[in-house]
Amino acid sequence: MNYSNVLRNLSKIACPFINNKFIVPSSSHISKTLINPATEESLIQVVDGISSDIDLAVKAATDALHSTSWKSLSGADRRNILLKIADGIDETSEELAWIESLNVGKPLRDAKLEVAQSAECFRFFAGYADKLAGHTPCVDNNYRLYTTREPVGVCGLITSFNYPLLLASWKLAPSLACGNAIILKPAPQTPLTTLMLANIISFETILPPGIISVIPGDDVVGKSITNHEGIDKCSFTGSVQVGRKVLSASSSSNLKRVTLELGGKNSMIVFSDADIDKAVEDVYWASFSNSGQNCCAGSRLFLEKNIHDEFIDKLRKRIEKTKIGNPLDETVDFGPLIDQTQFQNIQKIFNNKIIGNKLLIGGKRFGDVGYFIEPTVFYDLDDFEYISQEEIFGPVLSILKPFNTIEEVIERANNTKFGLTAGIWTYNYLKAEKVIREIKVGTAWVNCYNLTPPCLPFGGNKLSGFGKELGDESINEFSFIKSVIFSL
Repeated sequence: MNYSNVLRNLSKIACPFINNKFIVPSSSHISKTLINPATEESLIQVVDGISSDIDLAVKAATDALHSTSWKSLSGADRRNILLKIADGIDETSEELAWIESLNVGKPLRDAKLEVAQSAECFRFFAGYADKLAGHTPCVDNNYRLYTTREPVGVCGLITSFNYPLLLASWKLAPSLACGNAIILKPAPQTPLTTLMLANIISFETILPPGIISVIPGDDVVGKSITNHEGIDKCSFTGSVQVGRKVLSASSSSNLKRVTLELGGKNSMIVFSDADIDKAVEDVYWASFSNSGQNCCAGSRLFLEKNIHDEFIDKLRKRIEKTKIGNPLDETVDFGPLIDQTQFQNIQKIFNNKIIGNKLLIGGKRFGDVGYFIEPTVFYDLDDFEYISQEEIFGPVLSILKPFNTIEEVIERANNTKFGLTAGIWTYNYLKAEKVIREIKVGTAWVNCYNLTPPCLPFGGNKLSGFGKELGDESINEFSFIKSVIFSL
C-alpha cells in the first residue's frame, strides 16, 4: 500500500462532513496543522468546523429524521446499514490502523486491534436494530397498556483523543441502531479516522443526507453542540472539567439528555494468593497501554504486605524490558503522548521534589525527538498524595503503601473521587466477590484487565460520570420509552 497516497486522499476529506458530503471551506473556516507526536513533524492540515456548521448540521439532521426516506427504513434496513459500515471498516482496516497509529502515536498492533473492535461494535449493535421493542406490562379488560421505544432524536456525540475510532463506534452504533440522527465531534488532536469513517459511511450505505455529520474542531464546536436547542441528547467522553460544562450547558439550554464518561483513578489490588507473575504482566499493561492515556488505566496499585517487595522487584524488571519508539514498528510496546501539552504536564509531575525520592523507575523523557515518556513508577506513597488521587493521563503508576486486610484495602480503594474501574488479582473467589460487591466502580476485572466486550455496559459513578456505553444499557441511553393507555 502506498501510504503517501493514503495521506493525499485523506487531505481531500479533512474538513466537516455535513449532508452526506465534505463541505467546501469558506473564508470563515480555519485550517490547522496536525503534528505527528512521534516525530513532531507536520502531518496534515484539517479544516475545523464553526458554529454555523452546527446549525447547518442540526437543520439537516432534523429534516432527515422527518424524511420519508429515513422513517420508511425498517429495523432490518438499519441492521443492514450497520453491517455495511462494519464491512467498510474491515475493507479499509489497514489504512485506518496506519492513520490511527500516525495521528495518535499508538503502536500499530494496538491500532489494528482497535479497528477490528470498532467493526465488531457495529456488528453487535446491528443485532439490536431489528429487535427494538416496548412491552405489555399487564392485562386489563378495559384498557390495552403497553410501551413503545422511539429514537431520542438528534444526538451530539463528542469523543476524546485516546481511542478516536473505537469511541466513535461505541457511540455511533447504538445511536444508529435506535434510529437517531447524529452530529459527531472528534477530539481536535485526532479527527482523521473519524472523518475516514464518515467517508466509509457515505460510500457504503443508503443513509439519507443529514443522518450523520462529523465536524472536527475545538471547544467552539463543542460548545455549539452542548448549547444547541435543537440537539436532544449529548454523549461526551473526556475530562471531568469539560464534563461539568456539558452538564451545565444542558441545564441552561433545553435540558438535553446527557451521558458522561469522564476520568478515572483506577485501583488495582493484588492479594498474596494471586499468580504473581501473571499479575505483574497484567499490571504492566494496565498501567502503561496507550502510554497511560486511558480513562481505565490502572494508576494506583495496592499490594498485600507479604508480596509487596517481590512484586515491586518483578515489576521493575518487566518495565526494564519495555521497547519504546516509532509506533509504526509493530514490535514497539509504547509510543509517544498525544501532544506537547500533555508531555509538559507529565514532566511537571517529575519535578515534584516531594515524591522524587520515591521514584522506582522512569521519570524522564525517552529520546530527543517526539513526546515520549518512559514508563514511570513511584512507590511507598500515601493514599492522599497528589499522584495517588489525581488522574495523570500518562505512563505513571503510583504504588501505595501495602495493605494487611481485605477490609482495609476496600476502604482505601474507595477513598477516591472517581469510580470507573478496578482490577483484582486473587484465586480466592469469595475474596474477589467481597471486593466486587463493596468497591464503588462501574467495571471490575478479576485476574485480567481492560477488557470491554460490547455485550457489557461500560461507565462509572462519582466523578467518573454517569450513563453507559455498550450493552443493553446503551440502547436505553439512545432511545425514549413512551407509555400508552388504550381504552378498549
